[in-house]
Amino acid sequence: MVQENLRHGQRGWGRRLFRLAYLAGACALAFGAYSMVGGSRKAATAQVVATTVPVQTTTVQPKPVDITRTGLGYVQAWQLVNITPQVSGRIAELPFHEGKIAEKDAVLVHLDPRPFQAALDQAKAKKAQDQANVSNTRKNLSRDETLLNKGGFATEQTVDNEKAQVQMLEAAIEGDDAAIETAQLNLEYATFQAPFTGVVSLRNIDAGNLVTPSSVIGTITQIEPIAVDFTLPQSDLEALQAAEAGGSPAVLVYNESGRTLLARGVLEVINNQIADTSGTIKLKARFENKDHKLWPGAFVQVKVVTRSEPQALSVPTDAIEHGPNGAYVWLVSPDQTAHRQPVEISAIEDDQTVVSSGLKAGDRIVVAGQYGVTQGARVSEASPSQVRDAS
Repeated sequence: MVQENLRHGQRGWGRRLFRLAYLAGACALAFGAYSMVGGSRKAATAQVVATTVPVQTTTVQPKPVDITRTGLGYVQAWQLVNITPQVSGRIAELPFHEGKIAEKDAVLVHLDPRPFQAALDQAKAKKAQDQANVSNTRKNLSRDETLLNKGGFATEQTVDNEKAQVQMLEAAIEGDDAAIETAQLNLEYATFQAPFTGVVSLRNIDAGNLVTPSSVIGTITQIEPIAVDFTLPQSDLEALQAAEAGGSPAVLVYNESGRTLLARGVLEVINNQIADTSGTIKLKARFENKDHKLWPGAFVQVKVVTRSEPQALSVPTDAIEHGPNGAYVWLVSPDQTAHRQPVEISAIEDDQTVVSSGLKAGDRIVVAGQYGVTQGARVSEASPSQVRDAS
């Protein structure tokens, strides 16, 4: 009896252990399943966060834009004159200051005037002598004509000779007048005056030297106004002519790097022919240059305004992407997803691109961080540093 009860007790404990093991396994399976579900949810959330691309955007708005043509040019003096004497002589004085402004009619060169004054005095004395001779010859002619008419006390040959002598002396006086005028001019040429207000160059010859009409003492350049000569492709000629028909097109001049605006002026001349060797047309612009920022000989970048669009849709050039089907931008929808938007480009002005079709006012486009954007990707506005870190 005791052994039978013992067997029944052992069987009861076995059943209990089996039940406990079963419950423990069920709990372990339930926990594992919960962990897998929670983990997949966290992974999905992390994946959503990871697919949001940080970008910078801008809203397209119409604004006035000048459409220009760009070329390279160089600054030229409006006028340049060599300081060259018109007569030979020794330089007595050079009263100009090198590199400084000389006003119009200011004396730049004084030659020794004494030889020219002496030549003038000599020409005047010669005229006085010829005038005295012609006066005396006329008197003799008058007396001999009277004697001839009264009875032959003078011959006709004598009278004819005196008439010829008077004519010769009168011609000599005319020559004397010309000699006096020449001597007077030479005396004036001994002084060289500035033909306009301009900047005087460094001198090539010092005072005391003998100069001739082939000697160049220096130059004077007019820089108010000043000119810029530049070239554009012949394909721009039609646009330039259309702009000129509406008035004098505006011209903007920048430094050689193209970053600093130096002056604003107007187009003055379109040359009368296209260079057949380069296919370019030469142009000339005029600038008042009151601040002297433009200096003869400098190389510059030139922009000619051919037309103005008061309500142009322009976007940052960095926003434009190029694909096999042409140019496009990333257009941001209200749900913060990005989509490719094809656009047509009509002009590029510095860091702005004028779009003729494909966008409208109020559209929001990506301007930075677009290299990480794909079709339909979710985007979020971020700071420049966040965009840089993401790229």
